[in-house]
Amino acid sequence: MKDIVKSQTNDEYKFINGKKVKVSRRKRRSNVMTYSALTVAAFTVIGLIVCLCFLFDLKEVTINGVTLYTNEQILAVGGVTKGSNLIRTNTDIIEQRLLDTLPYVEEVSVKKDYPNSLIIEIKEAEKCAEIENAGRYCILSRKGNVLEVDNPNRDTSLPLVIGFDIKEPKANYPVESNDAGKAKVLMQMIGDIEKSGLDKIGEINITNRTDLYLKYDGRIDIQLGSSLDMEYKLESVKAVIDNKLIDGYEGLLRYNGANSGISAIPKAALTTRRPEQVAPEAQPGESVTTLPPEQPQNQTTTTQPGQYTGWQ
Repeated sequence: MKDIVKSQTNDEYKFINGKKVKVSRRKRRSNVMTYSALTVAAFTVIGLIVCLCFLFDLKEVTINGVTLYTNEQILAVGGVTKGSNLIRTNTDIIEQRLLDTLPYVEEVSVKKDYPNSLIIEIKEAEKCAEIENAGRYCILSRKGNVLEVDNPNRDTSLPLVIGFDIKEPKANYPVESNDAGKAKVLMQMIGDIEKSGLDKIGEINITNRTDLYLKYDGRIDIQLGSSLDMEYKLESVKAVIDNKLIDGYEGLLRYNGANSGISAIPKAALTTRRPEQVAPEAQPGESVTTLPPEQPQNQTTTTQPGQYTGWQ
């Protein structure tokens, strides 16, 4: 008796237009997988379209750190519109627009807070000085940028910079002088003044970069020479003002050197000459007191006298 061997086939038959047609099962399974993949892709695309068009709409914007601009100004300059899609919002572009357009925006961070919020954190620039320019005034930031140009009114809460010779001031750009070295000298002096604690400086005179002057409290002219060792000089001057001078002293303090002390020339001896015309040595008839060198209190700097740290 013959064994019967059953053969398995991957084929099956189906009738198409009344005809029996053989169809491969393997090909059929491949078609099903293709259709399934296309279906998944189609639903994915539909889901993305729904998310981009209907979900994650910007509904709330939080702005922190702003006192000089309104929220409306920040949104308008940044190009932020409520109802726009949060996914498509480019935070880098918003940050750059704010930095490029608004002078008092010194630092900015824009972050998405899903599903519907945007957070804008701003650090505003601080005013540090004013520069006189043809009878009008430009305001500087602590980073050396021009914040305001062509102000008609003097801001007496800021020290006035004299002799800077400003070059084409533009808001939101670094300050420049026709004397290339003066911008560096000025910003160094401003930083060292803040470190020293001399908080009553009303004028900074850099007409001559090798013979710098300050006006303190409207009554004391301080002659400092060049910007060499400026931080040490200012701390020494502050120590003299705090500990050596009588209350209400008016006149000139002249820094002579780390080992030579500071000369105090009363106002009465200066009535016939401007402070910047005072010679290194006292003139006949002048009452001059040379105060011995005094180590500045709370000295924290590691700079030694004579070590070059500034711009000549």
